[in-house]
Amino acid sequence: MLEFRKRINVSADLFVVKNLIGSILQGVGLAYLFPVLLIWFYPDQVKYVPYFAIPGMACILFGAWLSRHSSKVEDVNLRQAMIAAAFTWLFASFVSVVPFMKIANMSFVDSYFESMSAWTGTGLTMMSHLSSYPKILLFWRAWMQWLGGIGIVLVALSILIRPGVAAARLYRAEARSERILPNLVNTSKVIFEIYLALTLVGAYLYYINGMNPFDALTHAMTGLGTGGMSTHDQSIGFFHSPAINAVTIFLMIMGAVNFTVHYRVFKSKSLKPFFEDIQVRYMFIFLIPAIAIIAYSLYQVGDPVGQALQGAIFHAVSAISCTGFQITSLSNYPEVAKFIIAILMVIGGGAGSTAGGIKLIRVTLMYESLKWTIESAILPRGAVIKRKVGNYVFSEEDIQEVMSFTMTYLAFLLVGTVYTMLRVKTSLANALFEVASAQGNVGLSVGITSPHMPVDLKVLYILLMWIGRLEIFSTLVFILSVAFIFPRVTRR
Repeated sequence: MLEFRKRINVSADLFVVKNLIGSILQGVGLAYLFPVLLIWFYPDQVKYVPYFAIPGMACILFGAWLSRHSSKVEDVNLRQAMIAAAFTWLFASFVSVVPFMKIANMSFVDSYFESMSAWTGTGLTMMSHLSSYPKILLFWRAWMQWLGGIGIVLVALSILIRPGVAAARLYRAEARSERILPNLVNTSKVIFEIYLALTLVGAYLYYINGMNPFDALTHAMTGLGTGGMSTHDQSIGFFHSPAINAVTIFLMIMGAVNFTVHYRVFKSKSLKPFFEDIQVRYMFIFLIPAIAIIAYSLYQVGDPVGQALQGAIFHAVSAISCTGFQITSLSNYPEVAKFIIAILMVIGGGAGSTAGGIKLIRVTLMYESLKWTIESAILPRGAVIKRKVGNYVFSEEDIQEVMSFTMTYLAFLLVGTVYTMLRVKTSLANALFEVASAQGNVGLSVGITSPHMPVDLKVLYILLMWIGRLEIFSTLVFILSVAFIFPRVTRR
């Protein structure tokens, strides 16, 4: 640690990080201004415009001031990019509390929880009686989830940040690795275009199946962004429509699939790349037995077969895609159903998608690495074992990194679960369910998350949402760097 401390160049780090943060904050400021456009359709809500326009302009100006020397940034290392990405998510959630505090009269902690939940695409909420709130505020939640789904950094790459090393480092720091085109900025733009097209398709499908235009747009945004925030307390269950449930399942699956797969489907005009993808295959491998177990457990407690199947399919897809939409209260679900749904939330969706969790490719790689270990013990010494999963080729270093990440992820999950059990005196299944939902950026809840939960538990879940969205390592680098840099800065 002392050696690490000596190698940190505080002045260089602060210069690079503040310029990177400044560039991204300008994007956050622009996002803040977008809900103002809603007054064209709802002129009675013009009185809420200052709560978006003032913070938005302040973000743009502050970001421009911070990044005023960005042209002088010649090189960016991964540590600096991780610090910038981690701080951006914290600060974006901080500046986004104003509408919640001023319009919904929420406390700062509750507002920060709501903002972090929205930006990270989690969907856990401190709000109730949602239909009583102004549409501009409900749109603000959906808008943050839509942008947060593909990532604040990716949005900035699409609009503000020039190609180069900084773009590549920031892209990786936000837990992304997929490359559709050689240039990362062009990759970001392609992802953004696919994302927008699928969102419009989703909104249209919702609309023709009975949703009003506002609900159709907001649910398409939070469905594809795998955020799961709704405009109604009953979530998708409010509509009591099998057709709307089907559209939602389609959107959730699309959001949980790697964007390179979407690109190949669009380019080839064929579904073959979709079904050939190893992560898509494993998604269904996990879903089929999970749905069977959940449905059977619901049938055992008295649900009709059709209702049990409908609930099992919907909530299993909602869990593994990390969306968080619900069609019924999960607090009354059997313990075994809660446990299976929690496991799906921990697994998560595809790498390179909007979903959270450990990610399908990592879980698949751990299973395959077990097979490779057994093969190496059986085969003659010197036999070459090809470490390939689908179209992905892995090195020993990749496997070690996946193992380290998974163990760290499970450690955070365990600590959060035990703390929740002790703090609110709930069962293991309920505590695991809620913590898996927060850390996996899902949003499903058995009722623990509410404005009445202890403040320390709210703070813990805020941290878990932040850690989960950046896939742990960026946040750990940020915390360690701040711990080393801050004392040196204060001594100056």
